[in-house]
Order: sequence, then structure tokens, then C-alpha cells
Amino acid sequence: MVNVNDFNGISDSDRIEKAISRKTSDGIVLIPPRESPDEPERKYWLLDRAILLPGNTTVILLNCTIKLSDKCRDNFFRTANCGLGISDPEKIHNVHILGIGSPELIGADHPRSTGDESKILANPAPHLTEDLCRLADWIPIEHRESGQLDFYDVHLHTYGTDAGNPNESQYGDWRNIGILFANTENFSIKNIKIKEPHAWGISLEACSYGTVEDIRFCACMSKEIDGLSQNIENQDGIDLRNGCHDITVNNIKGKTGDDVIALTAIADKTPRPGGSLKYTHVMHNDWSRRESGIRNITVSNVTAQSYMCLMVRLLACETVIENVVIKNVIDTSETGKGNHAAIGIGENDSSYGRCLPDSVRNISVSDLICGSDTAVFVGGYLADSTISNIINKKPNGRIIETERDHGLKNVNINNSIGW
Repeated sequence: MVNVNDFNGISDSDRIEKAISRKTSDGIVLIPPRESPDEPERKYWLLDRAILLPGNTTVILLNCTIKLSDKCRDNFFRTANCGLGISDPEKIHNVHILGIGSPELIGADHPRSTGDESKILANPAPHLTEDLCRLADWIPIEHRESGQLDFYDVHLHTYGTDAGNPNESQYGDWRNIGILFANTENFSIKNIKIKEPHAWGISLEACSYGTVEDIRFCACMSKEIDGLSQNIENQDGIDLRNGCHDITVNNIKGKTGDDVIALTAIADKTPRPGGSLKYTHVMHNDWSRRESGIRNITVSNVTAQSYMCLMVRLLACETVIENVVIKNVIDTSETGKGNHAAIGIGENDSSYGRCLPDSVRNISVSDLICGSDTAVFVGGYLADSTISNIINKKPNGRIIETERDHGLKNVNINNSIGW
């Protein structure tokens, strides 16, 4: 085992990189609270770039705090097999991030970029309606004068100090994700608090045989910066993407701005090499060489709330999500003030691509408590599945709602109560 405090460098990023490059045969790198004779009062680590994790590496976060600097347009952690200029990330094995005590990952005070690839950077990017009407020049004047804003007025722009810089991308991308693993087999991410991430807290692409456990989120799609509530889009908790299989997600708590947990298999056809900007995918999308679907996933013991979206989303476009267990989910939103649905399966006329019949199948949803309009909303298709032990506490709340004719095929619903 090596201890990052035993290494010197011009920056904290240098020190951590040196420790990882000189790890011993056990592969363990210990990151405790920061120690430095030059700046003894600062105990947190400040990153200018992502910590890259090669195969056979275990990072232990011992009661430490890691924060992104205002210079950093990058992840907290990323597997070293992917990134800018890496068109075809190779598979790596045995990568682990294990928290001991109460470690925290915290976003920058002034993020250079936030949100996903569909969001445009702005500075300021007001979050509150009154500030949008006063400051957001992209909103039509008639909307601003009336105060009647539509979805895109509010959610198309997101905060970033790179806004207007002609030398920088004006859209979010995979660099805004907190922890990004790609094409990794045998992995774990455990016992971490992620606070004010720049977009999704954790994203897994083409990852397998792993565990994400005991994760706490603190995000609400906004942050006060320089005296103004700024919009921070797409603060999902955990996203599993194309090619993920045999993964357990367990004991997830806190608040997220967007979906708490999302399984999104979007098999787009436009050729894209790995490491492309203006995408949240860091992997390539040559589906002849990698899996496009998601399978064999367990999501359990989720006690959380989303600012505006879903507790769990399953979205399969041009591909399949199958063999998923979702159990023991509690939406902690105030009763009657939950979102449209707690669980979302597919979309109708999705901009991401077609939801095909039998595209989401062999799904078990059980032991869900929520206060949404609908407990389980099926905008796409659901086949060969079971929904049981659901309690929707909202007055007149529904257990299940479908948006398509023949959206359900061989779906059993039992032991469920809508108030």
C-alpha cells in the first residue's frame, strides 16, 4: 500500500498521480486527509484534472474530502482506459474505490461546465423564475414579460464559466460526470458522498461484475454561486449505460437533481469514436464490436428523492434491457409533492430512438413506496414482468400507467395500493 501524503508534487493532482504510478503489488492507494507543510491548514484535496485509475487498482478514501478546482473540467475519477483521444477503450479489470469513514467528493465553487451534451453553457444561468425573466436573454421576450416559461426556457441552459469561450466546447459532456468507469470488469464503488456534482454522480459504460453500494448524494439542480441561484442540469445519481451487466446497486440515499438511478441503453447509429466531446458516452458506438443492451442488474434499498425526475428509469432505444430486479425503493419526497412517476420504463416517441416491443423484459419491481401521480409509468413497452407490493400514498395516485396501446405484455400486478 502507498499513502498519497508520502508523495510531493506541484499540485494535489501531481501527488495523487505519483502515488498511483508507484503503487505496490497489492494495488492499494490510500488517500487520507491531505497533509502538506506548505499549506497545513487545508485538509482537502483539490483536483485540476481527473484521477485516472488503471487496472488492478484499489483506492481507499479514508475520511478524506476531494474537491474539484475552478480550473478542472474533468471527472473526480475515471478509469485510465478511456478519455480524450482514446477511440477504442480496451477492457481493464479489478478497479475499486472504497470509502472508509465519511469521505466526500465535492464539485467546484465555479464549475467550468455542467450538464449533459444537450445543454448549452451560460454564465449566468439563473435557476429561479424571477431571475430567468430578468437575466436570461435566450428566453423570448414575450415569455419573460408574462413570466410564463416553457421547459426549454428553464432547462436548455446550464451554468459554466466556459460559456462564451470560443476555444472551449459550449456543451456538457462526459467530463462533467463525477466517477466514470468504462469497459471495466470486476469493480466496486462503495461508501462515498457525492456533493454538488457537475452532472451525473456515477456513470458506468460496458462495465460488468461489479457493485455500487452505500452512496449518498447531495444535489438539487441548482447551486448558489456569486449570490445567484445557478442552474446545474442533469444531476443524476447513478447511470448504467450500454453493455453493463451483472451489477448490483445497493443502499443509495440522499437527493439528486435528475434521476436517482437510470439504466439507459441508447443504441444510436451515428458513428462516434470513443472520447468524443459533446457526448455523455466516452465509449465508441460500434455495436458490432460491443454489447448495446443492459442485463442482469439488481437495484435495492434506495431511500432518496429526485428534484424533478424519477427514482429509477429504464430506457432502451433500439436495444434491450432485461433481467432487472428493483426492490425496496422509498421516495422520500413529501407526500403528494412527488414527481409524475417513481419508476419510468421507456418513452413514447423518444428523441433518443425507438422503444421496440419486448425491449424491456423480465423486470421485477417490488416493495416501492412513493407519493407520485403514478408509481410505475410505462411510456414504452414492458413484457414478462412482475409489479408487486407497491404503495402510492398520493391521493388518487395510480399504481401503473401506460402511454401506448399494447404497452404491457404478460405483466402481473399484485398486492398494490393506490390511495
